[in-house]
Amino acid sequence: MTTLALSHLVHDTPAVLQRIGNGFRAFFEGIQDARTLAHRFETLSRLSNDELAARGLKREDIPQAVFAGAPRLRVRG
Repeated sequence: MTTLALSHLVHDTPAVLQRIGNGFRAFFEGIQDARTLAHRFETLSRLSNDELAARGLKREDIPQAVFAGAPRLRVRG
């Protein structure tokens, strides 16, 4: 019985560790995405209205423009 339990544990451990690793990777990718979005927002927010207009934007368009440039965050349909 002990041999069977240990065999099962040894067999399942790599899969569990991979799922844990995937969770950590997704977490840190999410943090990086948030930092990138915040940087884009800050950069666009610092522009004057004329500079935004030259880019085809109004100040109220900034959030939408920031998220439009984030392919991992787009909703897939």
